[in-house]
Amino acid sequence: MDDHPLIRTTLVMALRSQGFDAFHVPVAPTEAIVAEVRGREPGLALLDLDLGEGAESGAELVMPLRSLGWSVLIVTGSRDRYVLAKAVAQGAVGWVSKTDSFEHLLAVTVAAAAGREVLSPAARSELVTLYRQLRSRRDELEKRLGRLSTRERQVLDRLAAGVQAAAVAEEFGSSLATVRAQIRSVLTKLEVGTQLAAVALVNEAKTLS
Repeated sequence: MDDHPLIRTTLVMALRSQGFDAFHVPVAPTEAIVAEVRGREPGLALLDLDLGEGAESGAELVMPLRSLGWSVLIVTGSRDRYVLAKAVAQGAVGWVSKTDSFEHLLAVTVAAAAGREVLSPAARSELVTLYRQLRSRRDELEKRLGRLSTRERQVLDRLAAGVQAAAVAEEFGSSLATVRAQIRSVLTKLEVGTQLAAVALVNEAKTLS
């Protein structure tokens, strides 16, 4: 499952040459992908984390595929440790980078398909621990951001996008004094001292979503 035509076609052809019944599953919503593979005998799913604009993260597919009896190997160009950790914590057997040689990628895939270990217990434990720590941080951030009113969150999002307070006031038809009061309220509720810190917090929350 990959939105990159060259990689998915090359992998399918290489795996077929190795005697595997390899096939490509088009990028689609989770329900459609699950329906596509439900009638097939479970095997190894090669799953990219970045499935293209508008698509869910591949990490969201790990558990649904695992529930159908599939093993999942992450094949990705992403270096996002949180998303990789999430995929492993949810049951992926491991991951291999697209930046590695194709020979290495194929070797890891064949090993995973044969049921051999492709991620050491120590590396798996490290990623699972990292995911739990980052998930805890995400929950904390969501709790703090949840204190904001709808308008305060809108103001914060505009600030995070680089919009100045005066422009925010004009957009919402409010006075500059009102927007500044809302910003002060945002800082108090988020327990930070500056707009920069508030923006950093909301941006961090987005990376952990």
